[in-house]
Amino acid sequence: SGLFPFSVFGWPDNTDDMKAFYPTSILETGLDILFFWVARMVMMGLQLTDQLPFHTVYLHAMVRDKEGRKMSKSLGNVIDPLEVINGCTLEHLLKKLEGGNLPAKEVEKSKKDQAADFPDGIPECGSDALRFGLLAYTVQGRDVNLDIKRVVGYRNFCNKLWNATRFALQFVSDFKPTSTLL
Repeated sequence: SGLFPFSVFGWPDNTDDMKAFYPTSILETGLDILFFWVARMVMMGLQLTDQLPFHTVYLHAMVRDKEGRKMSKSLGNVIDPLEVINGCTLEHLLKKLEGGNLPAKEVEKSKKDQAADFPDGIPECGSDALRFGLLAYTVQGRDVNLDIKRVVGYRNFCNKLWNATRFALQFVSDFKPTSTLL
C-alpha cells in the first residue's frame, strides 16, 4: 500500500508517467485506513522519492450497516450499490454469501440476518434515490448507517417529485428557456 502512489508510474525509473502524475494533489479515503494506508504512502513517498505523494487528504463518511457495524465481507453485511440500484432477490443475496470466503457458521448467521433484513430481497431503487439517500445521511455526522428502507423512502420521494413536475409541465405551454437566468 505504501508503494502504490508511485510504483504504478514505473518507479524506480523516472518515467514520463512518473514525471507527469507524481506527486498528485488529493487523496480521498475513509478514516478507518488513515494509519494503515495513508501513513505508509506518506512515509514511503518521502523515503523513496523525497516527495509527499499528495498534499491534501479528504476523509469521507464511513458507510455502515443499519446497526452501525462496519460493512465487511467477513461479517457478510456488505451491500453492493448495484443491488440497491437494480434490486435483487433474497435468493441472489444468499447465493452471494455461499460463494464468499466466510466460515460455514458465519454464512448461516449472515443468511439469517439477510433473511430478516430483506425477506423480499432488495427492491429496485435507482441511482438517484441511492445518491439522494447517501447525501441525506451525511448531515448526521461522520458515519452513514445505511438502512435500505430509508433509500426506498427516498425512491418514493423522487418519484413524487417526478410526477409533480410532469403534472405542472402539462399546464406550461409558452415557456421558452433563456441562455441566462436573468
